[in-house]
Amino acid sequence: MRPANTLNLSGYIPQITGVRAIAAYMVYFHHFPPVYILHPFLLQLTKELHTGVGLFFVLSGFLIFQRYYETAKPHSHWWAEYIRNRVARIYPMYFLLTCAFFLSRLVRHHEFHLDQFLLNITFLRGFSFDYLITGIPQGWTLTVEECFYFSAPLIFMAIRRWNMLVPLGIIYCTGFLLLVIGEAIHFKQFFMPFGFMVYYTFFGRCFEFFCGMWLAKFLMHREKTGKIPQTRFVTWLGVALTLLSIYVMSLQQPYSTYLGTGLHTPLGGVLNNFILPICYTMIYYGLIVEQTWLRRLLATDVMVLLGKSSYIYYLIHMGLIQAVVERITPDFRSWTGFIAQFLLLNIVAIALFKFVEDPLNHWIRKHWTWGLQR
Repeated sequence: MRPANTLNLSGYIPQITGVRAIAAYMVYFHHFPPVYILHPFLLQLTKELHTGVGLFFVLSGFLIFQRYYETAKPHSHWWAEYIRNRVARIYPMYFLLTCAFFLSRLVRHHEFHLDQFLLNITFLRGFSFDYLITGIPQGWTLTVEECFYFSAPLIFMAIRRWNMLVPLGIIYCTGFLLLVIGEAIHFKQFFMPFGFMVYYTFFGRCFEFFCGMWLAKFLMHREKTGKIPQTRFVTWLGVALTLLSIYVMSLQQPYSTYLGTGLHTPLGGVLNNFILPICYTMIYYGLIVEQTWLRRLLATDVMVLLGKSSYIYYLIHMGLIQAVVERITPDFRSWTGFIAQFLLLNIVAIALFKFVEDPLNHWIRKHWTWGLQR
C-alpha cells in the first residue's frame, strides 16, 4: 500500500485523463456496434454503452470542484476568468465543427435552417426535444455540461452555506418547474416531455455531477487531514458493479419503446441516472487512491494522449468527418473495416487536438480580456 501523504489532488492526475478515452469509445461503440461480426450477447451490451456519457459527467463534477471550489467567489474578475477557461476548452472546436456541418448541408443539399444553426451554436438546442439531435447529434451533452459549468460556482456557494443536498434539491425543483412551463407553453417541445427532461437535460442528470463533486470534496478533506483510506479493491468493485448495471439495463431492452436501449424504462433510468454514477465514483476513487494495473495503463503516455483528444473524438465520431472516414476505409461490416475506421478517427482527433484545439485554447486564454481588466 502507498502512504497516505502521496495523494496530491492539486496536481495533474494522468489516469483520470485516460478515462476520457474509455468514455468516448463507449459512446462510439454504442453508435457503431459491429453488428455483423459481434456475438448477439455482446451486441446487446454495446447498445447500453451510451452510459459512457455518465463517465464524462461524473468526471466533470470532480474536476470542476477540485479546481474551483476553494477559490470560487461572487466577484466579476473571478467569473470572467472562470468563463474564459470554460469557453476556451469547450467552444472553439464545437463551433467550427457545427459550422462545417451546416455548411456541408448547404453545399450538398442546398438546405440551411437558421433556427437550427442559432440554437446549435448557442447550445440552446439541448433544451428542446425537437432540436435535440440537430447539427452534431451527440452535441446535446454539451448543453448538459454547460448548464453545470455556469451553475457550478453558485452550487459551490450553496454547499458552503448549507450542504450538497440543498442545491441538488433546488436543481430538481427547477427542472420540474420548467417541465410544467414547457407542457403549458408547448412550443417546439422545449423542456418537455418528461422523459426528455429526465434523460437529456442537466435537470435530470445533475446527480452524476454531484457524485463527482462529492468525491472531490471527500478526497480534498481527507488529503488535508492526512487520513486517506487505504483500500485495495474499490476500483474492481466499481468496475464489476458497472458491468452488472449495464447488463441489467440490457435486459430491459425488450420493454423499451425508444431506440431499443434499456435506458428508457423505469429500472434502466434509475440505473443510468443514480446507480451507475455511484459505480463511476467508486472507479474514480480507486484510480486515484489505489495502485492497480488499470491505473498504470490509463496513466501511460498513449492513453493520456487519447484522453486529451477524446473530446474531439467524441465530436467527430458521428457526423460529417465520420462519414468521410467511412468512405475511405474498408467495409464496416468486417473487422478490418471496423478497426480501420476506429483508428483513423483517432488519428484525425489527435491531429485536430494538436494543431487546432490546443492552439486555440491557449490563444483564447492569452487574448481574452473581457472582465479581466481591473
